[in-house]
Amino acid sequence: MPARAASQTRRHWLQLGLLHLPLLHPALGAQAQSPLLELNQADRAELESLPGIGPQLAERLLAERARALFNDWPDLLRRVRGLGPSLARRLSGAGLRINGHAYEAPAPQER
Repeated sequence: MPARAASQTRRHWLQLGLLHLPLLHPALGAQAQSPLLELNQADRAELESLPGIGPQLAERLLAERARALFNDWPDLLRRVRGLGPSLARRLSGAGLRINGHAYEAPAPQER
């Protein structure tokens, strides 16, 4: 990614409050986690950088998002074929967020 584009992306994440402070301060960098990535604003390259998202899933995500932004994780799981709870958990652990929220598995239903 060119330096200017990377700078704009970091600025965008900062405006959203989504960039971790350890990434901004070298002394804290050793404990840095993955930067957060908002699904409703991520581009194709950012999506494909996440574990478990290849070109086809990225295309489905972008096409569905073009129809309407995702409201939450259950909305995403209903609308995008090939994305289930296991992958949602992994993507959330890698920093993917929907409206600032991490994935939370639904509580088991009683019979």
